[in-house]
Amino acid sequence: MSTNPISEAQLVADRANALHSTGPVTDEGKAKSSMNAVKTGLTGRTVLLPTDDAFIYQQHLDRHFSELSPATDRERALVQIVADAEWRLLRTHPLEASIWALGRLEFANVFADESLLQGKIYLT
Repeated sequence: MSTNPISEAQLVADRANALHSTGPVTDEGKAKSSMNAVKTGLTGRTVLLPTDDAFIYQQHLDRHFSELSPATDRERALVQIVADAEWRLLRTHPLEASIWALGRLEFANVFADESLLQGKIYLT
């Protein structure tokens, strides 16, 4: 890895530019930008997406805790992990269906052959 020192003029320009890049300042803007990396919610720290129903999620958790009856902190943590993983997995089916539906709309006029259409959607 090569590290070339930058010129003093470039350093001054970078610092001046950084003053304009302060990010969001309102609570609303900060909340919105905090979700920038969240796309599907299948991975990462975020389990409950802004589009998810918090009440239904809580019912989902309650069913797991009621059925599995964890007795220790470790068991409670494991039930939480299982419930969150299932919540994320349940999100994959409608996501996959919408991907295929959008692909069919986009490429239906391009590929008359069903197997080619399927392949193009998959590759895209």
